[in-house]
Amino acid sequence: MKFHTCNASVSKAALSIALVSAMFASPAAAQDSASDERAQRSGGLDVIVVTAQRREETLQDAAIPINAATGEELALAGVTDATALNKIAPALYTTSGGGANAGYFVRGVGNFTNNGYTNPAVAFNIDGVYIGRPSSTIASFLDVAVVEVLKGPQGTLYGRNATGGAINVIPTKPQLGEFSGYVSGSYGNYDAFDISAAINVPVSDSGALRLAAVVNQHDGYNSDGTFDAKDFAVRGQFYAEPSDVFNFRVSMDYSTQKGVGAGTNIQGVYNIIPPVPALRANQPVNGWRFDAAPDAVSAPYSGLHTPAADAYTATIAGAPLHSPYNGDYVYPFRNDKFFGVNAELNFDLGGVDLTIIPAYRHSELDNQFNGPPFKAAINQDTAEQFSVEARLSGSAGQLDWIVGGYYFDETVEGVNSFNQFATLGANAYTSKSESAAVFARATFNVTDSLRIVGGIRYTDENREFEADAVAVTGVCLEEPTGRAPFCPQVPTIPVGLTLQDSLSQFDPALFPARPISTYDPNGPNGVGQVFPYGPFNVGGDFPPGPGALLIITPNQIQRSGGDGEVTYRAAVEYDITPDNLLYASFENGFRAGGFNASRGNEEYAPEFIDAFTIGSKNRFFDNRLELNLELFYWKYEGQQLAALGVDVDGNNSFYTRNVGESSIKGADIDFQFLATETTKIRGGVQYLDATYDSYMFNQTDLADPADPPELLRPVTTCDATQDLATDSYDVDCSGKAALNSPKWSANIGIEQTVEFGELRLIGSVDGRYRGAREVGFNYIPESRIGSDFTMDAALTLGDIDDRWTLTAYVRNLTDEAVLSVVQLGAGNVVGANYQPPRTYGLRAKFNF
Repeated sequence: MKFHTCNASVSKAALSIALVSAMFASPAAAQDSASDERAQRSGGLDVIVVTAQRREETLQDAAIPINAATGEELALAGVTDATALNKIAPALYTTSGGGANAGYFVRGVGNFTNNGYTNPAVAFNIDGVYIGRPSSTIASFLDVAVVEVLKGPQGTLYGRNATGGAINVIPTKPQLGEFSGYVSGSYGNYDAFDISAAINVPVSDSGALRLAAVVNQHDGYNSDGTFDAKDFAVRGQFYAEPSDVFNFRVSMDYSTQKGVGAGTNIQGVYNIIPPVPALRANQPVNGWRFDAAPDAVSAPYSGLHTPAADAYTATIAGAPLHSPYNGDYVYPFRNDKFFGVNAELNFDLGGVDLTIIPAYRHSELDNQFNGPPFKAAINQDTAEQFSVEARLSGSAGQLDWIVGGYYFDETVEGVNSFNQFATLGANAYTSKSESAAVFARATFNVTDSLRIVGGIRYTDENREFEADAVAVTGVCLEEPTGRAPFCPQVPTIPVGLTLQDSLSQFDPALFPARPISTYDPNGPNGVGQVFPYGPFNVGGDFPPGPGALLIITPNQIQRSGGDGEVTYRAAVEYDITPDNLLYASFENGFRAGGFNASRGNEEYAPEFIDAFTIGSKNRFFDNRLELNLELFYWKYEGQQLAALGVDVDGNNSFYTRNVGESSIKGADIDFQFLATETTKIRGGVQYLDATYDSYMFNQTDLADPADPPELLRPVTTCDATQDLATDSYDVDCSGKAALNSPKWSANIGIEQTVEFGELRLIGSVDGRYRGAREVGFNYIPESRIGSDFTMDAALTLGDIDDRWTLTAYVRNLTDEAVLSVVQLGAGNVVGANYQPPRTYGLRAKFNF
């Protein structure tokens, strides 16, 4: 019934869009050829050319939901990497949680990718090449021509891991017969500086070389030095046209990310409330009380490594207690390297065009990050991917067509260690993915203004996963007398990349009954080896030791499997006039299942999404007003969510699971208005209703069998039902808002140009509003953040020939502290990451 209601609503809305477009359209112009008219456009608003549909077309002619920005627009907005792309697309939400990790969400569809074998839900493509590991997307943008953000599943032309959409980063390409380039530099607060340069050199009449490089760094935004940047990237491209029927381009790039990386603040801790109904009544989180950290600790942009934070974590049970055997959070670092080489070969076969894009990418990650979930999370992995895409395209009468094939092969080998003070999860893994696909799309031009589009893709995914995982758990034998259920008898486990590194740092005197050196890594799979602690005396409210055990459980995981799926697209496009486009489409997508190195959560299934879209793209008043409207309805099934959870050994573990279904619907409006020849107003508004229709998962019960019922309920506002037979809780978050899905989002900006003599002055102010939203997967009150409004401003002076510019800028003008991610970690400590604070500086650019 809901399906039919939605169709009826969409039909009415589509009629409204059509009427709006028709009211402003010129009847006389409607009789002209659309293609001829588009070719004659001049003056008015600038035209951006995109290639999102595997062909060159203007942004306004692309009958798909898409945002795009030029490299200059990105530089002015301070977008130096993919995590800041939400400045240009209200539908996009980006997160960075530490190390090389990045997460991308489009209208609530996305994924956190905190390890080397978690797949994204938004496909990231650089220079036409799909990037398998989201960690490879954080490196600085370099000599960018255009960035495209496609909203919704891209099941036919993109296919792999594009259920939420796709991000395309397109570099500036070599130009024949042209000697040109630029040098740009900036300096700002936090000792921030950015130096970039590019040069285009003709090699012969038929060849050109383009070289570009950038250095981008700043001190930590947090008081403890975290949240910094230290990036470097270089790219070389060669383009040639050996003949009239063949051209090719080869590109090679190298980049590094160093420094400290993202930092986390402590918000407070959840302490248990005894299972007495009168005490637990009227609590937002049943069974738990949130105790906020002091202001000096929880203040935005402070960090985990300040003296105030150290003093606070020594007093909270969640540390646990930093007894004489415990220690502080380990300081983070990152040292990541990325290399890639790709080519594009174009052949004119006489009425048919052939394009081949082979590519190879290699990355090496070595980073350590932390936060309330982890005393130290260490990640070292190496990823190699090879891909090739081949496309044939042409026309036959009224039919435009494209067919192609795609092959992708990736191997990731890594070692991870997630130290959670009194527990440890470590694993060495190898993940292999192989994907092959064939696809086709046809556009039938019924008339000069009416087109019918159909597309289909078959994808075959195969995966292999092997992991030697180990769970180390400190277990109390005696309940503490004061602050149950925490166990300060268990010392903090030393930090090391591998289990052997950690065990070798233990004081042998802690294990008189059974030496820790007798641990057998080849012991029975899934069977814990027990090492008694102590005796030693903790004191205070707690009885003396021993009273505790260290249990080490090895787990060997070997999994393989595959998925084959057909995805398709059907669309209708209609030009009311050459400047007024109506379109309607259906497209679906899928993301293959996979494997985890988490005991009890080793596998997850594919996810699927169906998307219905009705939209209109319009230019009015001689290309002075651009107005785009979109209505969308998405149905999401088998949704994959990668998040921190508790494995069967009681460890906090990051793994992917299928949580259920969601419905996503709303409307999107984008506009630009050239009010005068020197005044431009731009903006966009999105209304989003993204709700989990079904969101359920199972979580291990950490209480002892002798404890009172529901002593250790999951820390969440979701419903949780204890299952005594399986020692677990069934958690139901159905009806909750999807992650990173504010109901209202809006961008608004104005740009004013003043010319005097040979000089030009451009002033701009841009604002972004995001409504209240959920930024943590535990659904605790602290992760439901309020709305925020941030502003950027810039003033640029230059000559009218664009030979040089000098820009003064300020970003986040009012210094809003905007939360990005909230996590509930070990010991129920709540941590938070923020978006950047206010930054300002000067930027100079010289073109030649």
